[in-house]
Amino acid sequence: MANASLQSFLLPHDHSFAGAGGSRDGSASAVHKLSTNTSGSISFRLYTKTSPSVTAASATNSSAPTPVAPASAPAAGDEEEEEGPSLDLLRRQLAAGDYRQADETTRALIIDLAGEPARRRGYVFFSEVQFIPAEDLAAIDGLWKEHSGGRFGYSVQRRLWEKSRRDFTRFFIRVGWMRKLDTEVEQYNYRAFPDEFLWELTDDTPEGHLPLTNALRGTQLLANILTHPAFQEEDQGDGAAAAEESANTKDDNKGRERPRSMRDFKPDYSF
Repeated sequence: MANASLQSFLLPHDHSFAGAGGSRDGSASAVHKLSTNTSGSISFRLYTKTSPSVTAASATNSSAPTPVAPASAPAAGDEEEEEGPSLDLLRRQLAAGDYRQADETTRALIIDLAGEPARRRGYVFFSEVQFIPAEDLAAIDGLWKEHSGGRFGYSVQRRLWEKSRRDFTRFFIRVGWMRKLDTEVEQYNYRAFPDEFLWELTDDTPEGHLPLTNALRGTQLLANILTHPAFQEEDQGDGAAAAEESANTKDDNKGRERPRSMRDFKPDYSF
């Protein structure tokens, strides 16, 4: 009787009922559909709102996770680590005549050798030069001299600085870090970094032009590098010649005033 009553209610057509779950706008996300046929059997089907596919009520829900394809690993060599400063890198750059990059590597080596505070800061205090091992500084200097025919290097600069009686303005002019202006009065100006510096070794390149040392905070950093124990032994051999040249220069300059542009010179180094 119950079945007959239900069958009379469910005539041979469909009846739809909204599912309990709904979307955020209040519309049903699924529809339950009861249907009867002429044989009197009753079937139950579930229609999802977003898909035209039909799922039978008797179907078994699978709890297996959907397989996910693993992310493809980057190809080897796609991400090359930048090579850090080293004596080997400096040697290769100098051997290739890449003095511009060799100068950058030298600066990075000095920072690295000066200690952890200098590495964190990104530059060297003059008081930290003493912590640079003499053998390492001598090795850097040796590479510069080897690949420049003895014309570049800290020891070369040390010798020229002594010949300039440790006068940094005269030294900067001598190594070409300052250039003479085309004026009636003798005047000099700093070269603009990096474009106006000379990155090729030619007959016109001044001796001691490279490597550069940043003197933005004064000349104490350069002075401490040039007076480092790494160059003391070599300096003893050149001492007599430097003293003789200095004496000759002093005699030649008797009665000559220092150019006004040099007397009024205010250090403001930018490299």
